[in-house]
Formats: sequence, C-alpha cells, structure tokens
Amino acid sequence: MRRTGAVAAVAAAVALALVSSGCTSGAGDPVSTPTVAAVPVVSPAGRSGKAVVVSPEDCPEPARAADGFRTASVRPSWKPLSVTEEEGTLHSGAMASDGVLWALHDTRKAPMTLRRWQDGRWETAAAPSRVKAVKALAASPGGGIWAAEPGAGSWHGTGTWKVGVREGDGWRELALALSDQEMGNSVAHAHGGWVSFGSVAVHWDGASWKRLALPVGQRPEGATDAYRLFGSGEELWAVPTEGSKAVRLRDGVSQVVEFALRIDAKEAVHGSQGGAFRPQAVAVTGTDETWVLGAAAFGTHYLDENEDTDAGRLVALRHTRGRWSCTWGPFHREEFRGAFTEAVPDGDGGLWAVTAESTLWHLRGGRWTRERLPVDGGAGEHLPVDGGAGERLPVGKGSEPSVTDLVATGREIYALGSVTSGGRSHGALWRTGQARP
Repeated sequence: MRRTGAVAAVAAAVALALVSSGCTSGAGDPVSTPTVAAVPVVSPAGRSGKAVVVSPEDCPEPARAADGFRTASVRPSWKPLSVTEEEGTLHSGAMASDGVLWALHDTRKAPMTLRRWQDGRWETAAAPSRVKAVKALAASPGGGIWAAEPGAGSWHGTGTWKVGVREGDGWRELALALSDQEMGNSVAHAHGGWVSFGSVAVHWDGASWKRLALPVGQRPEGATDAYRLFGSGEELWAVPTEGSKAVRLRDGVSQVVEFALRIDAKEAVHGSQGGAFRPQAVAVTGTDETWVLGAAAFGTHYLDENEDTDAGRLVALRHTRGRWSCTWGPFHREEFRGAFTEAVPDGDGGLWAVTAESTLWHLRGGRWTRERLPVDGGAGEHLPVDGGAGERLPVGKGSEPSVTDLVATGREIYALGSVTSGGRSHGALWRTGQARP
C-alpha cells in the first residue's frame, strides 16, 4: 500500500516584561536572576492597513507541463563544518552580534539544549535557570540572544512565557504575559527580534513591547493557529503553517495578505487544500523586492490503484513596485511532495530556499539552481564529530542530510539540520558564501 505525506507547512505567537541583569559563574556560564511579575503587552506594532488579495488574475495558472523554474542541478557550493557528538538535530539558528551562532539541539529524549558555534566547534550553553524548556531562539534587536519558553496557556486565556535575554556574558529574565489570544497547544517561532505563538507576535522596539495580531481560524476546527516569521528589519512576514492569509508589517503598517491562487483540481477526491495555494516561506531580497514561496496542491488517488496520493505544483510569487508576478513549477499528478520550508536572502539580490526533501534551491541573476548538501565535505568518507576527540562519523552511500533552518549573515549563509548514517542522526552544520569585507 502506497501513501505519501501531504504538503508541509510550519509555526507560532506572545507578550512580555523585563527584569534585572544576570551574572556569570566561574565556568563562564550565565546564571539567571529572579523574575518579576509579568507586564501585559497591549500596544500594537503598527496601524492596520487595507487587506491585500493576490488573485488568479494576478498570477493565472499556466499549462500543467509549463516549468518557469527550469531549475538546473549544480555541484554543491556548501561546505559541511561539523556534526554533534550526540544524536539529534540542530535548528532555530540565531547569530549574535559578536559573530557567535546559537542553536537548539533536539534529541527527542530530553528538553532541547542551547548550543553555540565558535572557534570551529559546538559548545553547550546553560539556559537561564527559570527557562526550563527553551522552545524558540532568536537574535534580539540589540544583537543579543533570546531563549523563550511558552507557558501552558489556555485556548483563550492568559499564558505566561519565560524568556532569557543574553547581552554580553549574562542573562536577564523576562516575564511574558499574553492575554485574550488563541494559544492552546501551538508552536513557538522567532526571527529578527520577534517571537510568535498562537495568534500573536511580539517585538521589543527599543522603548516598549509591541504586539502584532495574526489571523485566527485558518487551521481545521479544534486545531490552534501557528505562524512562522520571515523577513528583515524593515519588512516582517508572518506565514501560517496552514492557511492562505499571511501578515506583512512594513513602514508601520500591518496588512493581511490573502493568497487566493488555485490550480485546476479536477482529480481531487479528498483533502482540505483543494488546489489552493499555501504560502510557506518568504525572502526579502531588496528594499522593494520580496519573494513568497509555496505550493498549490490537492489530495487524489493513484492512476493505477485506489490509494491516496497528493498532486500539485510549486509556485514562487515576486512582489516588486506594488505588483505581483508568479513563477510556476510543473504539475505533479502523483506523489507531489512539494513544499518550501525555509528561505533567506543570499546577500547579493537573490535567495536560498529549502524544499521539504532538504534540497537547496538558489535564485541568482534570474536563474534557479538546486543542489544537495554534501555529507563528506571532501574528508574521505567521514565527517568530523564535534567534541568527539578526533572521532569521525562514517558516511557514504545512503547517508542523508536534512535541513531545518537557514541563517543569513550578509553573503555568508549557514544551514542547520542533521545527517543520518547507519541508522543514527547527528546534528549537522553547513556554510556557503563569504562574509562581507
């Protein structure tokens, strides 16, 4: 019996208050200070603007065989840097102003741990003492690191978050209070000084906490809305893990952007997407250029048997000078696994994106290419194991890279994830490009 997964998507929203500074232990790890009462966040991040609808007239579907991407396979430009000694995966990367890359290491057997990459190796970092289970990690506007833990919360009540802010050598603790928002069992996400959970995102603007309300009711009844955050300091996007309505915040104005594109779904037999386009990742590549990546899909049956499969096509929408245009991939009648899970600007007017199958797509100079991450890095048939006293992880045929996150620092891009070999998965880190002079 053959079955395929449906199209992927992703993440989440909060509210807050700040307290006293931390100190460091003799080993250099920070020690948190006691937390004060939470302060609610009520000020909006910007004024509400008129909603925007991207319609089929903006981007009509071409013939099913049409392929606007014409993506060419190229040799890998990425270099593997290391794998973790412990099994698991790395995600939620954030670059601090001192050039240290932070991430979460998830073994699925214990709470996620904080890691930092410096001097060519991963180090375990102690979390703030009152943040027992870090769920989101991001760089703060001041270049520090935020480590957030969402509270239990109720569906429409007040939830309390705990957040540690590391600026320098110590942690400060925040008490985060989120009231009158849909939360439930949602997912946390963070990006560029914003943290999201449920149907709200929160940001510190240097003087006060601001909140951004996000659309509710996009997921099936009984499920909690969740959002992932993308963009730049000038333009933030909140993209739903399920649904067609995203939110864009730019120039102090927040707008709901509804994507009403739809493909011909005459073969649809089940599934809620019904041929509709779903935004999945966003890259802001210039002051007036943004790419929204996603897929349009529907559930159907295999041609030769009455078993479920997915059909669909990838779509990339470009917004520039107030207009939308689309690049359509070819239609896949069976086993469509199309999805974009991450996207970042490449620092040179283009972008890097990750597909659900952990293939890296690169848009540069109007040309799309794709590549698989290397797993041996030119180091024979082994990868260096960080902290493994010279140990190397055997790789080769059958080894699979998986990407969970991209972190862009100018023209230098990091990819976090894992490498699976011999039934074992270890957190992995890759890099491409070069730092700006």
